[in-house]
Amino acid sequence: MNLLLGFVPFIDPLPIWIRPWIWSLLLLPLCAAVALVYKAVKCPRVDRILREAAVLFVTIVLGMAAAAVGISIVVRIMR
Repeated sequence: MNLLLGFVPFIDPLPIWIRPWIWSLLLLPLCAAVALVYKAVKCPRVDRILREAAVLFVTIVLGMAAAAVGISIVVRIMR
């Protein structure tokens, strides 16, 4: 039965843990989408949406990178 379906999502998951660093790359389109949708809702002028979304995108990515570095430092100190 399993050969007919290819893969069953929760029974036969795809082998994605071969390269775990790829998961961090999925944060970039997520941040871009969040920034674009947020600025599309909050920006008063349509011609400034892309520019402000780009600034927010960079801010989110740098903030997540700073949080990751901070958490990494705390974990190394606690060892």
